[in-house]
Amino acid sequence: MKKLLGSLLIFSVVLAGCSSDEDELLDFYNAFQETVEVEKEIENVTAEFDELETEKAELQQSLESATREELTEISGQLVENADARIAKLDEEVAIMGESRSRMETSKQYISEISNESNREKAQSLVDAMDERYLAHGDMIGSYKTVLESEKSIFEYLGEEDISQDEVDERLNNLDEEYQQVQEDAQTFSEQTENVNQIKQEIESLIES
Repeated sequence: MKKLLGSLLIFSVVLAGCSSDEDELLDFYNAFQETVEVEKEIENVTAEFDELETEKAELQQSLESATREELTEISGQLVENADARIAKLDEEVAIMGESRSRMETSKQYISEISNESNREKAQSLVDAMDERYLAHGDMIGSYKTVLESEKSIFEYLGEEDISQDEVDERLNNLDEEYQQVQEDAQTFSEQTENVNQIKQEIESLIES
């Protein structure tokens, strides 16, 4: 999961006497930085998600030598693991929702920026973040689709009569769904890079 997520950079702005234009931009910037602070909480969620991924890999490895009885038990554990990973995605969605709420709050400062160029730059950052939130939603949606498919496969493995052909077909479909996750993750990463670039430009304006 950590390979999929883009993170916002945190800048420390040191000021040595600002003009009123810079002060107005700084007020917006400081309010916007609340989104960054909120998103730092995703680090813990990601770490827990990665632990669950490791657990899944170990359980899948044990399937290779499992008896029929053991297969039923392991498949049940894998289903629980999939549910736990889906719950972690929901936690991340909630954090991003809080981040978006903080960004909405920062918008009120844009109208108070008297310098037109600075105001446009602030607006461009908000617009870029809107695109980033949308990209994140697409990525999480794709990821959930994958996890639901994984869960379905694990449930199938616990049934009495299973077909290798059926398993192979489901795994092939899962590979295609993973490709969509990677595409959406790439888009999210690009949107995050765009946001960070604009943030750097605003910091340069404040420090100039």
